[in-house]
Amino acid sequence: MPFPRIDEETTEKTDKSVRLDSWKEVAAYLQRGERTVKRWEKSRGLPAHRVPGRGHASVYAYTVELDRWLGTWDDLHPDDSEDGAEYSEQVGGFTQTGLTIESARTPLPEETEGRSRRAKRLLKPSVLLLVGGIGLGVCIAAIRPADLRLSTARLFSSLAGGQPNSSRPNAVATSDSEKSLARDLYLKGRYEWNQRTTDSLNRALDSFTQALVHDPGNARAYVGLADTYNLLREYATMPESEAYARSLSAAKKAVQLDDSLAEAHRSLAFAETNGAWDFVNGEKEYRHAIELNPGDPVAHRWYANSFEVPGRFRECLEEMNKAQELDPTSHSTLADKGLLLFKSGRQEEGIELLREVERTDPEFRSAHYYLMLISFIVRDYPTYLVEGEKAAGSTSDPVLKDVIAAARAGYARNGERGLLQDQYAKQKRYFAMGRISGTMLAKTCIPMGKRQEALDLLEADYARHNVAVLASLSEPDLLTLKDEPRYKALLKKINFPATLQATNPSIPPEPDPSTMQVLPVTH
Repeated sequence: MPFPRIDEETTEKTDKSVRLDSWKEVAAYLQRGERTVKRWEKSRGLPAHRVPGRGHASVYAYTVELDRWLGTWDDLHPDDSEDGAEYSEQVGGFTQTGLTIESARTPLPEETEGRSRRAKRLLKPSVLLLVGGIGLGVCIAAIRPADLRLSTARLFSSLAGGQPNSSRPNAVATSDSEKSLARDLYLKGRYEWNQRTTDSLNRALDSFTQALVHDPGNARAYVGLADTYNLLREYATMPESEAYARSLSAAKKAVQLDDSLAEAHRSLAFAETNGAWDFVNGEKEYRHAIELNPGDPVAHRWYANSFEVPGRFRECLEEMNKAQELDPTSHSTLADKGLLLFKSGRQEEGIELLREVERTDPEFRSAHYYLMLISFIVRDYPTYLVEGEKAAGSTSDPVLKDVIAAARAGYARNGERGLLQDQYAKQKRYFAMGRISGTMLAKTCIPMGKRQEALDLLEADYARHNVAVLASLSEPDLLTLKDEPRYKALLKKINFPATLQATNPSIPPEPDPSTMQVLPVTH
């Protein structure tokens, strides 16, 4: 796909917008098929422009106009199922390619060549199921045809709201042998889930789904599905909205099947806070999960990560410390604690803890990614480039790899100014293609003095319900916008609960991350 041009003839527009130079780029930006966006121009007034003298098919559009149009249309006319079905058919989602964790987005040119080989490798002798109430498109590894037909019928019944093993005359009971097999598949899925790689998450999704084929009443397998979708948005390329919607449905099904299962409430809490932005109910679910099982380190860690904002840093560090006490060898807990320590003002402690994780497990992505974020905040660009390359390599992320390569070239050419300019240009193109969040680009805008553009991008992420915008609640570079009226208005719309210090003035105030003195990242 050609990158949209950012040239001098559109300077006025590109201060707050990017020009898209084909139907293909417009479709990618709106995350729909080309046929759909062409139809929308006629039926819904989509703002597309024609290049004079170059024929009817030569079109271009500006992202700022598309965002304004899309917001107006969504307010008046919710999207119809026909468009959703066409998008799934044309662009991706979970289609019959067997690529269970490929996202609904346009591949980079260098990715295209190997895609059919990956499809063959992932598909194996598999069957694709479209699971009813959740809409989960998943690969099921080879099962005997008779067993598959019988078990699939149970799974569809369960997802449609029927209760497995009910007293209805036509209900089919799940045998002890199938329940035992489902338990083994669940444990296998958990092992793969804990590896946190693209391939292992694909295998985890497969195992959890097979478990449900054999035992549709297995609440833990639904929790496994929910947790896998939560990671697919981070370690693979599944869109945030898709991952969280599926996670939320799977977690609700788990709670419906077993309300006493702590991990079901934990997964539901994660999806509520990060996906639905229902922070009140999300916090209730976290507290309920911890009440049911105080010894679950994941619940304590996720709770801390979901509510780490100024005014609650101390509380969240207490939760993270509990998670560490319960599972002191967890690299995920140690890395998350390192980032939380940095945000809360204990910078040296946080950086050293992340370095320790990095030394212990050089392939673990989170340590590299968090050190990359921190290095950019403190303007330690050599470390930023090194850690960015490691983070991109740990998950074979072509977009991050390309962005860091552009930043490195700019830095070699003209230091900080060159790095920011080249990174900004590359990120802006990927943002127009729907490949990165506006929040990520906003972080580059801030040291360039483009504060109003940064606010535009945060507002765009909010309008698209992109979870990345929640970083504006806690990350030091984004908190420098806190005095801007538009930033304050954004916080009101996000509607995050009041901090502990705000509700109880007797609690000593915490350091303000936006004003703390940043320290260099030491090796």
